[in-house]
Amino acid sequence: MTPDEAVPASRRVLHRDRDQDGMITASTRPRRRRLAAALTGCIVLATAGAAWAGLAWVTRDGTPSCSWPLRVRGTATSQQAGLVRCYLQALAQRDIAGLYAVAQNIPKVRINAADLRYSPDARAGLATASFSPSSISTSYAEVTITYADGAVETTGILNMASMGGPSTWRMTIGSNS
Repeated sequence: MTPDEAVPASRRVLHRDRDQDGMITASTRPRRRRLAAALTGCIVLATAGAAWAGLAWVTRDGTPSCSWPLRVRGTATSQQAGLVRCYLQALAQRDIAGLYAVAQNIPKVRINAADLRYSPDARAGLATASFSPSSISTSYAEVTITYADGAVETTGILNMASMGGPSTWRMTIGSNS
């Protein structure tokens, strides 16, 4: 019986080794090497992906923009109006994570139940946001939101570059932690 006949066809490996007696035997070393290389590649890709996602989350270097209906008054950029739209959408849906996404993050803020007090008003219909730029700084604007049911909220938007962060606009909502 030859060594090729001794190993069933389903177990045959193309790579062959010689044992200490000079007999040719099947080896699984190349299969293990391929498996180790594939596993290492997967680990490297997963680590790189996690690092990229983490960096994108930490820096949050873009101003959020949503398509929530809003009437805009005053001088507002598309980024500023988009930020207020996202705020109204998160508020109407009582989405705490959405509110954190639009809130200033320098210093870090805490969103609580008091920040949801205009939630029913945001669901009432088309709101109007009136933007009033600051006469002192171009990095801040006061925003007065008049909801469809008549409720009025006055808040602000802040360019985080003025706080040492990236040049993105955020709502001045929440309380400092």
